[in-house]
Amino acid sequence: MAGQGRAKAGGERFLALDSMRGLLASTVVLFHLPTDGWIWTFRYVQNGFLAVTFFFVLSGFVIGTTYGDRLAQGFPLGRFLGLRLGRIYPLHLFMILLLIAYQLARMWLHIGAARDIPPFSDRFAPWLLPYNFLLLQKYAGTLSWNDPSWSIGVEWWAYVIFALIAMRITIRRGLLITAGLMIAPWFCFQLRHTNPGAGWAETFECMMNFGLGLVVCDVRKWGLWRHTDRIRGVAGTILELVALAIGLWMINHFGNKLSLLIAPIFAFSIAVFSLERGLISRLLTIAPMLLIGELSYSIYMIHHFIVDRMVDVVWFYGAALHLPIQATASGRTVIAGNWIACDLFSLLIVALVIGFSVLSFRYVERPARLWSRRMLNPNHSEKVTPLDPTAAF
Repeated sequence: MAGQGRAKAGGERFLALDSMRGLLASTVVLFHLPTDGWIWTFRYVQNGFLAVTFFFVLSGFVIGTTYGDRLAQGFPLGRFLGLRLGRIYPLHLFMILLLIAYQLARMWLHIGAARDIPPFSDRFAPWLLPYNFLLLQKYAGTLSWNDPSWSIGVEWWAYVIFALIAMRITIRRGLLITAGLMIAPWFCFQLRHTNPGAGWAETFECMMNFGLGLVVCDVRKWGLWRHTDRIRGVAGTILELVALAIGLWMINHFGNKLSLLIAPIFAFSIAVFSLERGLISRLLTIAPMLLIGELSYSIYMIHHFIVDRMVDVVWFYGAALHLPIQATASGRTVIAGNWIACDLFSLLIVALVIGFSVLSFRYVERPARLWSRRMLNPNHSEKVTPLDPTAAF
């Protein structure tokens, strides 16, 4: 593809980063299915929730690359938000409607579920639906309906705040100033050691991560960045190995005094892999990896429903499958039993999620995204509507 190995802009896809996002989305699947298997002994899987932090930083980087200058030069706010909404909302809405249909089916057909939660109760209570429809999930104070979608909600508000700031700052280094303004609220609350409350804390943290992505985007414009053209071959591979090693070390040791560095480390990794100069990047751009990257949003959005249904199967037939369910002291459900059976079960679920993601991408996500782009830009001009930056949610 044209532009590989060079700084990309204008909506071109960062293929290696796209694949990394797909791998991390698959890790989230394993994170939401704790078992007694060998796979779940890895801290990388146990700390799989950190993938969301990576997604936020990546979104700031790619959205800043694609829209930062355009918004400052007058790109319409409504079109920007419409394009973003067309990217994230259709599949979000589809999953909510699917979950409503499932709860209705349980009620009418008397279908049980793991832990015997009655239909339309607990995290599926009807009063939580408006929060989900309005992308305000975290402001309800609890995870609900399609649990992973909370991150889509806070990211949407980061888009809104970014656009409002960026379109009013037209001076040189405007993107860096925008980044500083997005990081500032989180930084202030950290200094004061206070929690701004449910929803606000997650939104400010998302803004901070998004802002770090904008910093990476701005750094790529500096004169010093031109020297990265010399990084190729062995040097590029070594740099990628260093970035990968530091990132994995931080994930494996998350929870110590260095935990606040996780987002900056992710930002550094994004800067390195955006170059696509080493062997790891080449491996990330082979066809299977690119497919996982393309499906990553679908993987992330549909996996929780599939995991829950498979847990239901184990709940009712676990004895026959030699996969009993146990509850931890914190109330979390764990698939127990033979470690080989547990790992095979985990891999089966990942395969099912990827398989169903192909369907959701083909029949829900992509058609809805293309329809929204046609509605916002009937003339199909890339100057009016830039290429979709699919390396970000």
